[in-house]
Amino acid sequence: MADSPWLVARSPRPGAGLRVVCLPFAGGNAGAFDAWGPLFPEHVEVCAVRYPGRRERVHEPSIRRMSLLVAALRAGLEGHLDRPYVLFGHSLGAKVAFELARRVSPAPRRLVVSSSPAPHHAERLPDLPAMTDHEVVTELVARGTMPAEVARHPELVEVAVPAIRADYELARTYRFRDNGPVGVPIDAVAGEDDSFVTPEALRAWGELTTGAFTSTFVPGGHDLLSRPGHVVDAVLAACEREPA
Repeated sequence: MADSPWLVARSPRPGAGLRVVCLPFAGGNAGAFDAWGPLFPEHVEVCAVRYPGRRERVHEPSIRRMSLLVAALRAGLEGHLDRPYVLFGHSLGAKVAFELARRVSPAPRRLVVSSSPAPHHAERLPDLPAMTDHEVVTELVARGTMPAEVARHPELVEVAVPAIRADYELARTYRFRDNGPVGVPIDAVAGEDDSFVTPEALRAWGELTTGAFTSTFVPGGHDLLSRPGHVVDAVLAACEREPA
């Protein structure tokens, strides 16, 4: 895979016949998927999206509107979707992945979404603009979207909070538009103890595709990426399913 500011493969596999393109949660970055490559068979290459405003792109402004982010992703991924691929999005990344799947060409083989209600279901989001940085961190640790060990390191919090605020602004201003279902099969997964994703809201992803649909609850809470075994298994199963 050629160098790209938008996409990185920590375990590159030039001969792989399938790519998994991963989009992180609110405030997250490509590092959330650094360890995923070796968990997949040799014919699958795991790539992660690098957003502006964090890690290697920390000096670039974050993108705070869904339409602008999806347009930038389409342009940034051009030339890197040269083989069959599966889109995976976690939490906010699930909605970004869905909107990207609606617009990108070639289309993904499948869309896998985790820890997210379907975008046409209401979701309670914290009012981060009204919170201090300390309150933001406390809220996100309670929600399971920020590891407690990160919250204990002020230097990590200082870097993370601006990206989190930007992504929550994106999430709060996002409005689902019903332009008809996508032709991409969708596989939805959530933790059994996830208080933010009900079975009804997870199954509602099936209303957004004309293709095949699966929904699965696995052990865990909202932050399935903290112990990725079950969600990796779900992505692997999706990779092995027929495209439609």
